[in-house]
Amino acid sequence: MSATSERPRSTLRGSEKKEAFFSAVEEGIQTFSMADANDSVDGRTNYRLCNGDVLRGTVQVLPPGFANSLHYHPAYEGFWMVLKGRVRFHGADEVIGDFGPMEGAYIPCNGRYWFEQVGEESAQLLQVQGNPKNGSNKRVDIGERHAGYGQTHLIEKT
Repeated sequence: MSATSERPRSTLRGSEKKEAFFSAVEEGIQTFSMADANDSVDGRTNYRLCNGDVLRGTVQVLPPGFANSLHYHPAYEGFWMVLKGRVRFHGADEVIGDFGPMEGAYIPCNGRYWFEQVGEESAQLLQVQGNPKNGSNKRVDIGERHAGYGQTHLIEKT
């Protein structure tokens, strides 16, 4: 017998098969809330909102003075939108922009960037990134990381 003929076949057909498909997919629906987000945690805090097969959503809480370092991601693209406070995004040699609430930037795969919190109040930065789970989530640093960068707390909200 061939390998394909040894596999059990589904006994579901037509509308039953369709309903089983949708039911299985809908088990993956995730809900989240930022209602209990805490701006006073030392260092950057990442609140993971959702984590799907291709899409991931995170809110980063950036304390005053926080900056990451110039880097890129070879296998994912994303956008960042400021929810609270101010954040300045930099490219390799230029400022991409200073952003306040409901403003931000899209960064394509391999786009070099870094960002810093600006001003006296902490910032909340929504990050939505897309890459296949079987793809690389690799971050490639260029140069040295800024002081205090490694202080990160991840809180799963799902």
